[in-house]
Amino acid sequence: MKVTFASMVGILLLLSASAGRADGDAERGQSYFAVCTTCHGASGEGMKEMNGPKLAGQEAWYIVRQLQNFKQGLRGADSRDVYGQQMAPIAQVLPDDQAIEDVAAYIESLGRTDSK
Repeated sequence: MKVTFASMVGILLLLSASAGRADGDAERGQSYFAVCTTCHGASGEGMKEMNGPKLAGQEAWYIVRQLQNFKQGLRGADSRDVYGQQMAPIAQVLPDDQAIEDVAAYIESLGRTDSK
C-alpha cells in the first residue's frame, strides 16, 4: 500500500485535533469562566467594546491550544499584540492543564444547542 504525503498530513491533522480535545469537566470549567465574562460575555458571545471575541461555538481543542499558548508566552508576548497582552495574564489564573481542559469543555458547551 502506497501512502502519499497528503494522506499522511491528513492523518496527522486528525490525530492532533483529537489529541487536543478537552477531557475536562464543564461544570468545574464554569467557575473558571467567570473571569472571562468581562471580555467574552456571560454566554461566550464576545464583547466588541472589550475587544473580546466570541468563544461560544469554538471547539475545545482550539481553546486548549490557545490558552496553553498564552500561558507559555507564545501569544501575548509581543508589545505590538495589545489584545494578546490583555489575555496573557488572565490565562495565568488557570492553575494547571486540568483547569484549562475544564474551562475549554465549558466553553465548548456554550456552543451546543439543544433541540426541544
